[in-house]
Amino acid sequence: MLKNYKEILDKSRNRVLDFATKILEACDLTVLAFEDSDIQKANDARVMLKNAHSINSKIDNEIIKTLALFSPEARDLRVVIAHLKIASELTRISDYIRSCAKSIKMQISGEFDLSSLKDDTFAYMASTKKSLSSAIESIKTNSEVKLEELYRAVNVEESKCDDIHSILEHNIIQQICLTPEMAKDFVIFLKSMRKLERISDRSLNIVKLSFYAQKGGKLKL
Repeated sequence: MLKNYKEILDKSRNRVLDFATKILEACDLTVLAFEDSDIQKANDARVMLKNAHSINSKIDNEIIKTLALFSPEARDLRVVIAHLKIASELTRISDYIRSCAKSIKMQISGEFDLSSLKDDTFAYMASTKKSLSSAIESIKTNSEVKLEELYRAVNVEESKCDDIHSILEHNIIQQICLTPEMAKDFVIFLKSMRKLERISDRSLNIVKLSFYAQKGGKLKL
């Protein structure tokens, strides 16, 4: 492999990892904002991801340039394509986190009482964060054994998120029956929580893309 080509591939991978790390930090802040009822942390999470689409565009442009200049084949091509798609998945995840942080900010600043839902919501957010963290680890590793472990871990958390979302949905419907005047707020909150569940789905896609980069085969997302 040409030295400058290898450097370009490494640079592409590092750009994706830096992007992923920033998103995980924003996810951490969002969880803390909810746990501590801290509006500033919710604001910081949103600001941190303000330029997510711009970062994704830069990654895309670098990868397209690499494809045009070097025409990679076999595993190198799989790696480049995986980076391209992973960056796209990360961008969608950043959108979900920003939306969730906004919802939490509105909930903290308003008169919306979430005390009856706090434990389930926190468990939901913690599970989402584990999914994302494991997905990012899959980008870093070159070990197929480790990839399989991370795939199982994300799969477990994704299933857990589905279960918790069902519980939250049921409890929110009960709360709407008890306080119908707050129905709109509860529906908005449930909508933002649904986006959290999608983070786990996209985290699973990222691990699948990491598998594809390593082992090839048919790419199914």
